[in-house]
Amino acid sequence: MRTVLIFDLDDTLILQDRMTVETVRYCTAFLGLDPDIFWTTFQKTSKEAFEALPSADWCRMVGISPQEGLWGDFGGAHPSLNQLRRSLTDYRFQAWHNALDEHGFPDEDLARSIADDFASLRGRRYYAFPEARAVLTQLKGKFDLAILTNGAPELQWSKVHGSGLEDLFESVTVSGDHGIGKPKKEIFEIVMAKHPGAPGFVMIGNSLNSDIRGARNAGIPCIWYEQGDEPKDVPVKPDAVIRTLFDLPRALAEILPLVD
Repeated sequence: MRTVLIFDLDDTLILQDRMTVETVRYCTAFLGLDPDIFWTTFQKTSKEAFEALPSADWCRMVGISPQEGLWGDFGGAHPSLNQLRRSLTDYRFQAWHNALDEHGFPDEDLARSIADDFASLRGRRYYAFPEARAVLTQLKGKFDLAILTNGAPELQWSKVHGSGLEDLFESVTVSGDHGIGKPKKEIFEIVMAKHPGAPGFVMIGNSLNSDIRGARNAGIPCIWYEQGDEPKDVPVKPDAVIRTLFDLPRALAEILPLVD
């Protein structure tokens, strides 16, 4: 048996936040707004509207983000998913309308139009980091590979299928399939159970709060993929830091003695 590398998906293997930012800029370019200032406002109004949803607690538990609520499809029979789907149209309107209103565009029809355009343009566009496949192929010669991703089942599985990387992984675990997400140690235990006999596990991810904290909760070594936009006030420390996937082989060589 071989050591298992557990990868986060969003913004670790595939572009997530950057795609959202660029699509927001595209949809609002004709308004002449400062894109960085508007993005800051839009993040605030999206989070506020999302936190007010009846399904907010469940979304937080499995790792569905306010950004994903602006464009994602949320298939599935879970009662909280049904509740979320019923709220999406109003949530998207409120997030956009409140942000646009703060910048001098109070027209409700404008907010609805941009909300619809954004959801259509942003949805189903899943692009892997350019170096991801080459690095994963190299690592697959020495390690078994797994994905552990937070989020709604239908949405996260569509990202996995659309990433062009699925064939490289021995297992994929989506938090929404189990009703629990990172950083809870139990979701890591589900991944570990899929690899019986593995001598050790290493977590690789971009989120200090979910990936690195989760690895600490599960008692396994971890590598933080720092991209410059992650809050630094999370009181956990990774065993190694990378700033590109090309750095992974080096980082793994540094921490492999920590793997049981």
